[in-house]
Amino acid sequence: MFISRIFHFTAKTVSVAKNAVGGQGEVGAPGGGGGFTDYAVVSLHCLRIYLEKSNRVTLDLLSEMPQILGEIGLTAANLLDHSTLVKAFDRIKMPVW
Repeated sequence: MFISRIFHFTAKTVSVAKNAVGGQGEVGAPGGGGGFTDYAVVSLHCLRIYLEKSNRVTLDLLSEMPQILGEIGLTAANLLDHSTLVKAFDRIKMPVW
């Protein structure tokens, strides 16, 4: 039941985030071969707030939730590090948040 609520929230968040920042490009390339799109970063940030967890704990939880990650366009293999997530917020304008 909890997973389905997270999935529903994630689906809505991804849709809104794509409209706010654009949904173009690759979500993220494994091995540091590319950057993460803004909508993925915003979606992860929203999930962190929804789950009321730190970035590190949120990403750890999501690494065990492939369906949720898939909704964002990520996999556990290309999930970014919590420090990268924090740094990614610097390039997103505050009104988007």
